[in-house]
Amino acid sequence: MSERVRGRYLLFRCSIVIGLLLGLLLLTETVMTYRYVARGLVRQEAQREADHRMVMIARAARLTGVRDSSRLGPVLREVAQEAPRQIAWIRVLSVEGDVVAGDAPPNAAPRYSRDDLRESLENRDRRTRRLMTENGEVLVTLSPFRLPPPGAAPPSNWRPEPPQNRRRRPELIEIALYTDGISVHFGPLRHNLIIGVSAAFALLGAVIIIGLRFGNYLRGKEIEKELELARRVQRDLFPSENCVATRIQFAAECVPAWQVGGDLYDVFETDDRETALVVGDVSGKGLSAALLMGVVHGAVRASCASGSAADHELAAARLNSLLCGKTSRERFVSLFWSYFSADTGVLRYINAGHWPPLLMRGGAQLEEVLRLEEGGPVLGVLPGAVYHQAAVTIQPGDLLVVFSDGILEASDSRHQEFGEERIIAAVERNWTKSPAEICRAILADVRSFIGGEAAQDDQTLLVARLEPQHAPPKRPSEIERAVRV
Repeated sequence: MSERVRGRYLLFRCSIVIGLLLGLLLLTETVMTYRYVARGLVRQEAQREADHRMVMIARAARLTGVRDSSRLGPVLREVAQEAPRQIAWIRVLSVEGDVVAGDAPPNAAPRYSRDDLRESLENRDRRTRRLMTENGEVLVTLSPFRLPPPGAAPPSNWRPEPPQNRRRRPELIEIALYTDGISVHFGPLRHNLIIGVSAAFALLGAVIIIGLRFGNYLRGKEIEKELELARRVQRDLFPSENCVATRIQFAAECVPAWQVGGDLYDVFETDDRETALVVGDVSGKGLSAALLMGVVHGAVRASCASGSAADHELAAARLNSLLCGKTSRERFVSLFWSYFSADTGVLRYINAGHWPPLLMRGGAQLEEVLRLEEGGPVLGVLPGAVYHQAAVTIQPGDLLVVFSDGILEASDSRHQEFGEERIIAAVERNWTKSPAEICRAILADVRSFIGGEAAQDDQTLLVARLEPQHAPPKRPSEIERAVRV
């Protein structure tokens, strides 16, 4: 690992640690805030609501003329019935802990000692506790309670109370409120707190996952750089359009589906002043196909001493034997391997299982299309396969179009293939143009046909204008092996 990469890795680890600390801090603060809301604010709201209910009970007692707590039962029930989802029960207790008025569900109400009750009365403080009942959690508030003084104005229907009921002893009131009924006021706040907790956990999880996967990410970036370098090396293997001086005009393009591809094309001159035109397609895609493509490309270049039939057929058989011995049966190569002699005006070729190239001829417009399909099976599958060279006589202005299956089988959104007919139509529209313009037109039609879809296979196209130095006769040669379409 280089010093630069090591420095970036250390910086990233520090960032991961800082991210974890920030996530933990966010989680802690959010949980503490949530506990404060769930405990503190709900408790304060319960106490405030209990005070409000005590005021209502005292007002109702004054209006009804009740001066004795033992007669508050109807008032307590009426107040409780006003909010049945909020109030669990209301009771009035004596200092000895006896129930003076009201009632509570069995085994639900808390028990108090006399010391607790006396202390609450003497200090005039409020006590709150949480209890779990059959209907849910409740907050029970115990507060000192005293009815309005006797001097308060009685109602018109007031009747004097018995003397034994006129004693006014200190008492306490117990109001039990459901926490769900109270916390409904803090619903939006609790919702935001829950979102904050979830975000904190998500942040921690994301940082941990990134930290664990960062090593793989670095290795992936290194592999990506190597693949980019391999792609540049692979493109350097392809010839430029002016590498064969002025003997032929050609244009070619290879668009890999991934970073590197398994298609190849080459145009070069042999020692016999013939021009070799080669297009191949290795099965599969990616790096493995690109490695095999390099082997095939090197073998073809090393066999370029002569384009004679014997040498050509022997070279194809040797390449097939090499691939059969070094690759699995799932890996094979289709190859169009040809030699063009401008002196004799003859194109000799071997089509080893490749899509038949199109030899198009005509004057001011396209008149005839020949398919070059003679040769033999694909390379690397059948040991001992025999290949034979075919030849076709070239006339002035003939155009050779060689393509891989990535062009022919390019599919649109309706799964329709581009097809040979669209290739011919594109050439016919641009017949009088240069090979480079025809090549660009065909590739543009392919891109338009598949729309925004990514290419599913490597796309390779070679277009060459073949011009013999001496015009051959118009009738077909006896050695032609081409199929008219």
